[in-house]
Amino acid sequence: MSIFDDTDLSRRGFFGWGLALFSGLGSLIAFLAATLRMPLPSLLPGRSRQFRIGAREDFPPGTARYFEDQQTFVFADQDGIFAMSAICTHLGCIVRREQGQFSCPCHGSRYDLTGRVLQGPAPKSLSWYAVQRLPGGRLVVDRTLVVPPGTKLLV
Repeated sequence: MSIFDDTDLSRRGFFGWGLALFSGLGSLIAFLAATLRMPLPSLLPGRSRQFRIGAREDFPPGTARYFEDQQTFVFADQDGIFAMSAICTHLGCIVRREQGQFSCPCHGSRYDLTGRVLQGPAPKSLSWYAVQRLPGGRLVVDRTLVVPPGTKLLV
């Protein structure tokens, strides 16, 4: 007896026919999905971890600027320009600068103006980033280069 015999289709034949049809359609869908996905990049580019902050003249001593899109503070003093992360090392909240310190609004961590932990639960200090001068004189903060606290671009 054949599965294509119209006169007598058993349960086993019906199940075999349905399983074959379901497997074939599933394989076709998986093949089409993989084929249509192929031209798309596997890894989409993220936001650049380097960003321009302006010229040296934009940062006279005493300047403190917050770059919200980059979650980074940039400061200038008599010695130079430096950049510090605004991301709390406890759970990644964004710290605020208030009353001569940084404070985390989520869990109460406090940092001094150099990013050193004053009060927990933050386990470590805020990261400092490299500030570099481009050939044209523009300044850039490189968040891929974490530098020791106190590292400044000298003026």
